[in-house]
Amino acid sequence: MEKEAKTYLRIKNFVAPFIGLAVNISAYGTENIVTNGKVILTCNHRSDMDPFILSYTFPRFISWIAAEYTFRIPIFRDLAKIAGGIPMSIDGNISIGSIKMIQQVFKKGETLGIFPEGHDYMVKNDFKSGMVDFHSGFAAFSIRNKVDILPSVIIPVEESYSDIPIPPIVRSFMGMPKEVCDIKKRAIYKKVKVIYGEKVDHRDFLSGTLEENMKQLSDTVRNRMIALQEGQYAEA
Repeated sequence: MEKEAKTYLRIKNFVAPFIGLAVNISAYGTENIVTNGKVILTCNHRSDMDPFILSYTFPRFISWIAAEYTFRIPIFRDLAKIAGGIPMSIDGNISIGSIKMIQQVFKKGETLGIFPEGHDYMVKNDFKSGMVDFHSGFAAFSIRNKVDILPSVIIPVEESYSDIPIPPIVRSFMGMPKEVCDIKKRAIYKKVKVIYGEKVDHRDFLSGTLEENMKQLSDTVRNRMIALQEGQYAEA
């Protein structure tokens, strides 16, 4: 992943000034950021701007998990591949190749970035609602690979909404799922807060069955992220 990490950082350094000009970004709880070693970074997902906003405030290389269909989008596809992006099907299935990429991220002591809501919040298209239910795949990655989770949230302070620039018929031609083709609006951030919480120790979720542990870990991370949204930056 060394080559991908260097490419990611080059792209980040190029894009960061433009992101900083377009969006007023404030980061809190940065003392909670795990500065070295393997970790899974989770965040809520309400805009296609989210990975760029999070990368702007996070000092380390992030190998992002992304929906497999996004790798069919011209330009993004190439950038995602050379910057360490890892495709995953929206039904939760993941290829052997992608599993090996994830294992390499952890072997190299890097950060795996994932949005546990998937695209479900954006499909819902109600930007005033709270987080939707989580997909539990990230919890399986944590438990099976013995990796802690760093929860974070993006909270909009000022934003606007616009039509998706790619028409539905074009999205369909590109092979996107129907629910994605039907999305009407996207959130455009003007001012946001990024809040990092305390890491969740995977060792607390190793007893019992994998299914039980995945649910408990997923629920714990989701509750932590809801608490961050409500202004609780750390456990009491």
